[in-house]
Amino acid sequence: MNGGGPRRIAVVTGTRAEWGLLSPVCDAILARRDLALEVCAGGAHLLDPADGGDPTVTLVEARGHSVHRFAMQREGRSGRAADAAALGVGVSELASIFERLAPDIVVVLGDRIEAFAAASAASIGGIRVAHIHGGDRAEGIADEAMRHAITKLSHIHFAASAQSAERIARLGEDDARIHLVGSPAVDGLDALPAMSGERHAELGAPDFVFLMHPVGRADSDEEQDALRALEALVARGRVTALAPNSDPGRDGIARAIRTMSSRPADRVRALSNLGRTEFIGLLKHPGIRAIVGNSSAGLIECAALGVRAVNIGPRQGGRERADNVRDVATGDGAALARELDALGGWIPSGLHPYLAGGASDKIAAVLGTCDLSRHGLAKRNTF
Repeated sequence: MNGGGPRRIAVVTGTRAEWGLLSPVCDAILARRDLALEVCAGGAHLLDPADGGDPTVTLVEARGHSVHRFAMQREGRSGRAADAAALGVGVSELASIFERLAPDIVVVLGDRIEAFAAASAASIGGIRVAHIHGGDRAEGIADEAMRHAITKLSHIHFAASAQSAERIARLGEDDARIHLVGSPAVDGLDALPAMSGERHAELGAPDFVFLMHPVGRADSDEEQDALRALEALVARGRVTALAPNSDPGRDGIARAIRTMSSRPADRVRALSNLGRTEFIGLLKHPGIRAIVGNSSAGLIECAALGVRAVNIGPRQGGRERADNVRDVATGDGAALARELDALGGWIPSGLHPYLAGGASDKIAAVLGTCDLSRHGLAKRNTF
């Protein structure tokens, strides 16, 4: 412990998308005198975009944060075995960082291998772990197992919905450790402006945003289904296609995007990434008819924004849905066509299960004021 000074909070981020949610949490931590912030950034942040990375540590540093970098994945290596090897590297690197920083609490979000490495290093190393978005369900590749494993490694739980809070309790976690705060993905959405018409035109004046991540299949299978989806979209409008994450199978989706964006009709504009402000601004632009793919943004941010989302395949299997989402099976071109053709008669309500905002301030308040004896390192299952 810190001997009476501000509690030292280490926030760990491994991807651009995750940093978009953790950034307001960091701002809320910095706003409190009873907390001191350290940011650990690595994993996919350090990968080349050609390998599905988000070389965005500089963006984290641009926010004024002093960043402790940790390497995990190796350039040019992908697949389940490569992820397992990267996990081991991450546990070792983060254990060394935590030993040096001696934080009181390590904060992680979600279900990726970077979060699992940080939770493992901290929990085994005798440091409390606070987990944001625990208790959710999302099939992914190994996401479901990793998210719930992180829950069991954690000591403070920040649930994004009532169902997730209930699920954490059913995993045997003490109610005193569970805090229903909502999702930081919803924080600040109202304050972000819609993208300007000029910028929208620079991106190809898209009607659709395409964001599809792999689900662990062979590259050829991922490529085929991404091509099928993109062809359905370009038959109905222009598309901004964002690069997939670094999970196994991403090269197939990346090839499909390159193929479609190289066609002379200029109906697909490929982007390696968009910063969160621009991404939300694009979704808010009145020219956007829907987001299509399998990103959690379609089910969380878009639910709050009232933006239509056509979710393809099993990656978000089990995650709570608002009325902005329509699901189609992987490879079911006829179902995808029906949903795209029905967009005009489908008006989302903007109602969703992730509360009304303010999650970041609630998280920071708990980190600063919670009774650490009620959130102790020693845990006992409630069943």
